[in-house]
Amino acid sequence: MAIDATAAGMISIAGRTVPRMGFGAMQLRGSAGPEAASAVLRRAVELGVRVIDTAWYYGDHAVNGFIAEALRPYPAELVLATKAGARASHVGHPPQPDYRPDQLRGGNDHDRRVLGLDTVPLTHLRWMGAEDVFDGVSFDSAFDTMLEMRAEGRIEHVGLSNVTLDQVRRAQGRGAVASVSNMFSYGNQSDTPTLEFCEANGIPYLAWGPRGYGATDTPPVEPGQTATQARLAWLLARSPVTVVIAGTSSVEHLEENIAAGAGPGHP
Repeated sequence: MAIDATAAGMISIAGRTVPRMGFGAMQLRGSAGPEAASAVLRRAVELGVRVIDTAWYYGDHAVNGFIAEALRPYPAELVLATKAGARASHVGHPPQPDYRPDQLRGGNDHDRRVLGLDTVPLTHLRWMGAEDVFDGVSFDSAFDTMLEMRAEGRIEHVGLSNVTLDQVRRAQGRGAVASVSNMFSYGNQSDTPTLEFCEANGIPYLAWGPRGYGATDTPPVEPGQTATQARLAWLLARSPVTVVIAGTSSVEHLEENIAAGAGPGHP
């Protein structure tokens, strides 16, 4: 059986019907040059991936540059899912808050300029955690700015990233939340209440860190599966709204990840 991202099942995100096996581009920022990054990105699209998670501050524009160079003109159904609300930091350091209206719009300007888009299909407000105010800007106010940017035609759909269940609920009361992107894996299921809320409300849940970020817990590994594939397959089976955005800078590992959507025994 040929490797195909559609084997993971399909879901509607940002007005497009796409496979639930996506790609997280963050690892391209430090471990791959332009040629290696292009090879991974092009192979992902060849294999049917249509959700690519990225951010302008990954490598200070480098990753978005790789995406534009490798994939333009973009497939019509491709969902480029970006983030706003953080600014570039050194690899290994946490992102810093960037929530004022001018900062959020500036991040969107970076996205549109480097990716070569008039309108970004999906942008997540990347929050810093459970606190509701950072640098004097409240979560509600920052989300309202995201909604304003959508009305201005800068972005098509607004999502949330690294948020609490309470924040998702409050945002839903202010405007449509197109997706939630939080950390979730077999080894780290602390965000289960948020995932269950998303499932009940039909909100796609983009799980980052799907391999566990060092967590050693692994579901039962079936014959023909690797431990990584078992973790990704479990995540797909966990809920119909989960979308896997596993990242890699290796074509070999990319193919291993995507094959997980077909179940055990598929190379």
